[in-house]
Amino acid sequence: MKSGKSIYFTSILSAALILCAAIYTLFIYKADYLKIFVVYYKPAPLIKTEIFEPIQAGRTIAGTPSRQGTFTKEEISWLSENMIGDNTGQNISGLNRSFAEITALYWIWKNTDSPFVGMFQYRRFLSLNNNAHYPYVNFPSMRFRHLGLKHLDSFAKQFLHDLELEKKYILPWFATHDILVSEPIKLNTYEQYKNEHIIADLDAALNIIKQKYPEMYDFAIKNLHSEEGFYPSNLFITRREILNQYADWLFSILLPLHEKLKDEIAVRDTEQKLAFAYLSERLFTIYFRYQQNHNRLRIKEFPFALASNFFEPPAEQPFIILKTPQWQDVFIDQKENRICSFNNSKGEQLSISMIVLLESFLCFVSLRLRFFSITSRTLSMPSIMNI
Repeated sequence: MKSGKSIYFTSILSAALILCAAIYTLFIYKADYLKIFVVYYKPAPLIKTEIFEPIQAGRTIAGTPSRQGTFTKEEISWLSENMIGDNTGQNISGLNRSFAEITALYWIWKNTDSPFVGMFQYRRFLSLNNNAHYPYVNFPSMRFRHLGLKHLDSFAKQFLHDLELEKKYILPWFATHDILVSEPIKLNTYEQYKNEHIIADLDAALNIIKQKYPEMYDFAIKNLHSEEGFYPSNLFITRREILNQYADWLFSILLPLHEKLKDEIAVRDTEQKLAFAYLSERLFTIYFRYQQNHNRLRIKEFPFALASNFFEPPAEQPFIILKTPQWQDVFIDQKENRICSFNNSKGEQLSISMIVLLESFLCFVSLRLRFFSITSRTLSMPSIMNI
């Protein structure tokens, strides 16, 4: 039988533990404990909640022509009124035409202090919920969930809930992981970069890694030439100290490289001016996979969700998916009576057409067909990221 002192001590200890747990819970759930910055370049459906903070990238040069065109005074005013900019405090906002979302990342690194921090883009998010009803779009090297633009506009809070992008879902992941990222695009990163961009830029970045971080160089080469691919769009949620270490490493490479290449980049076309944005995706992958392999960093990968006018998913029922002989999926949108085919093979399109027309005939249903034939070039990076 326990003595009175023992019972008293146990009661005090239990009360102390409960109090500590309550204080800890209040601390981690306070508004600024987790902050995910959503990067904007132009007016778009506003994602702004307790944990989501919109930020305009490149505000310093917002009035100048960009890949998105030239904004009106009204558009610039809307951005200024609805979100913070990356042009205060320590910043590189003026480099946005070459760095894209990375100017926002720099600002987040230098000017915020939330213990947990993340970065998404205004129509690109992580999907933490494997059971979310938004349909998957599958390509040979990647998959993503598709959110129609209307979902962002009318149902922003709903889709954030559906994708489990709320504090109560996000924070528990960090009991077992250190960073949440998007699933990789599986391909030979070096060859893909050579085909889509200017390979000399990537080689120059690797040279800096060799000089400054020689212990990482061999790993970087091996990673780039493997079929493991890279994490797209700089989407992540992580601990503050991990972000700080990564950003310090990243900008120790990108800023000296920019100084070296800025005159050459100034005369490139709009797409290739974004060299440092494209490089950052590859460097992001190299850094975190190196940390995973050498320092036991715990990475959790999730599909990313893309909102675009690429096509609108039906409100209730997901796309019917037909598996074709050459792997690509065909989506039949029953509501719009259209087919989305991710294959540029006319023969296969014809066979699909015949199947659907036959089915329509048998059911005495008139089906209007519209094809979306997308070549592998169209679907390659960075084009798919610009949808």
